[in-house]
Amino acid sequence: MPVYRNDRTYVAKRDALKRQARRNNTPCHLCGKPFDFNLPWKHPMSFTADHLTPVGVGGSMTGPLAPAHRSCNSRRGVKDLDGLTRVEKPKTSRQW
Repeated sequence: MPVYRNDRTYVAKRDALKRQARRNNTPCHLCGKPFDFNLPWKHPMSFTADHLTPVGVGGSMTGPLAPAHRSCNSRRGVKDLDGLTRVEKPKTSRQW
């Protein structure tokens, strides 16, 4: 049975990701720039949930998600993350 964008499971995962990104000030996983959560959903720099395995190439709507800007997510399309320069967490010089 297919899962649609307005399916409860997907909407719950997307909303949880948005709350987590807002709480932790998580940047876009593709460009590294911060989100303005007050922007309307159609704005190019608004928050979206990016499917790490694109739905267009067999990924699941309820699969793993990452925060992304609408324009970054659209630019990525169905490309695999291996071919893109992703923003990684900065390495620290301190050893704990």
